[in-house]
This record gives sequence, structure tokens and C-alpha cells, in this order.
Amino acid sequence: MVLTSNSIAEINVVKAHLHSRFHIEDLEPLKYFLGLEVTRSLDGLVLNQRKYCLDLISEAGMLRCKPAPTSSDPSIKLHAYEGALLPNPSFFRRLIG
Repeated sequence: MVLTSNSIAEINVVKAHLHSRFHIEDLEPLKYFLGLEVTRSLDGLVLNQRKYCLDLISEAGMLRCKPAPTSSDPSIKLHAYEGALLPNPSFFRRLIG
């Protein structure tokens, strides 16, 4: 469970209530949760998935690849029943979720 508020006093009240009913642990300031990195700034919280994306790129063995301005060539036409099938599509299915 993640608690957020502008008021530390309110968070402490909620934590005390939860602790009175359940065994809870306070893990202190949130840094990483369910694939999201959390960074605090003067303007508020910033959420990003940088680490998650880097993990995916690393798992695919593409950390040293040169980035492209587009994800693919827009002139390529894909057809469902043409071309070679992937020998093991489960790896790619897992990468795209």
C-alpha cells in the first residue's frame, strides 16, 4: 500500500490506525514500486519507468544498440500470412507484455 498526502500528520494518523489493526512496516520514502520509479521534486512527485525500460532493453541484449528516431520503417507493409515465423515467439511476447 502506498500512502501519499500533503500532510505528514494525516499520513501518521492513517499509519497509526492501520498499525492498530494489522502488522505493518513503514518502508519510508517510496523509491520504486510495481515498475515505477518515484522521485521527489519541489513541484511534487515524478513517476517514470526508466529502470523497467532499461531492464527490458538489457534482457533483449540491446543496451549497446544505436537509438532510432522511429521504432520501425513506416514504408514496410506487414502481412499476417507472409514471411518466416519466429522460432521462439514467447521471448518477444514477454517483452511486450
